[in-house]
Amino acid sequence: MLDEHKNSVISIIKWFLLATVIGCIVGVLDAAFLTVLDSAISFRNGIALFYLPLPFVLYAVALLGRKTARRHKDYSTDAVINKINSYRPISFISIFKGFTLSIVTMVMGGSAGKEAPCADVGAGISSILARVLRMDPQDRRKMMICGVSAGFAGVFGVPISGALFGLEVLWAGHIFYEVMFPALVAGITAFQVTSFLGVDYIYHPLHFVPVFSEQFFLKMIVAGMFFGLVSILFIEITKFVRVLFRYITLKTRLFWSCIMGGLFLVAVGYFISPLYLGLGMPGIESVLGGAPPQSPFGFLYKMITTSVTFAAGGIGGIVTPIFFVGAQAGAMLADFLKVDSATLAALGLVAVLAGTANTPLAASIMAIELFGPAIAPYAAVACVISFLVTGQQSVYPSQRISLDGGKTGDAPDISAANYDKPLRHTKISYRKAMFKQALKQMVKHLIPNPKGFDEEDK
Repeated sequence: MLDEHKNSVISIIKWFLLATVIGCIVGVLDAAFLTVLDSAISFRNGIALFYLPLPFVLYAVALLGRKTARRHKDYSTDAVINKINSYRPISFISIFKGFTLSIVTMVMGGSAGKEAPCADVGAGISSILARVLRMDPQDRRKMMICGVSAGFAGVFGVPISGALFGLEVLWAGHIFYEVMFPALVAGITAFQVTSFLGVDYIYHPLHFVPVFSEQFFLKMIVAGMFFGLVSILFIEITKFVRVLFRYITLKTRLFWSCIMGGLFLVAVGYFISPLYLGLGMPGIESVLGGAPPQSPFGFLYKMITTSVTFAAGGIGGIVTPIFFVGAQAGAMLADFLKVDSATLAALGLVAVLAGTANTPLAASIMAIELFGPAIAPYAAVACVISFLVTGQQSVYPSQRISLDGGKTGDAPDISAANYDKPLRHTKISYRKAMFKQALKQMVKHLIPNPKGFDEEDK
């Protein structure tokens, strides 16, 4: 029997077939999930003050997710990242929890996203399929990465960036090129299947094409830094709220933690706006269409409601809230920079994703898939700068960071002998210095011979 590692043709055929199967299965599950979610939200929208039962719903979701079948809690993207990085499988019970409880959370007003159930269910189904085929830990890991890529591509209708997101989100600073081909096949297949099954995606091709100028390019640099700061704020608020609610749970009980979080969300929905609860798609679509944000602090409200939802027991993804935060922040910044509102909202959507998830490549390509090729150079600049400003922080605590500014660093060990060992988290202290130097070089190029710019600190 031929060894696939010594015969690239056999390896390509094998992974093409496996990735196609994963893409078909995950695509069907994506379509089913999105159909159920959309139908439930449509029914819910006809109910006034639908979010009033949220405190008790969060408690029920927390009990079912955390207390029932305690060992099966791999229903969040961060938990799946941890499983993939440590070469461990995902159980069917975790898949079921992620599929059902996330729908309950979002429909009842919890601020969460729809990508985690799809991407995480994709990883879980791929893990089960790998166990059925008795694959070794390396191949099982590849299958799970393909599942994440297929899930993300199918839920947002972005086959290329969805596939790359599954590769890039695991280990910032390292892309698993050996999985790129099957991940792309799985992502493209899942997208085609969901489209065939009638899932509609939201595309906003930008009609505004700015004429390139140094002034506009500098505005994009400023916008990228702003989106990086927004990303840091989102990450820090999430951490703070999580610690706060853990303290409340320890001092009281899980019940009171969920009730307090739910009451806070009800207050936001009643006294501010229900726009900042639930999935939040209207808040994204409106600013991408050029409408002004409902409030200049809309992105901050969404950060807080999302953090409280997860800390108080809710289940779901975080990428859709990230889209909301980025789009609202971009629309708010447009008035200050005198830039088209829809353009800056689109840039904010992808740039905040690049900063919070450490996925600048996937985010840059996503901008092209969602908004058209005209935005490509500006999106790339904004995404990279946002990524650099964020530093070693991430909205996914289990994400590995390995960035060395061009020097040879430690590559992740993916040998089967080490599949049960935690991968080393390499911390590089001079990442911000890299950003400062890059920014100086860009400004030096755009503004020739600024006074005092080349003087070194003495």
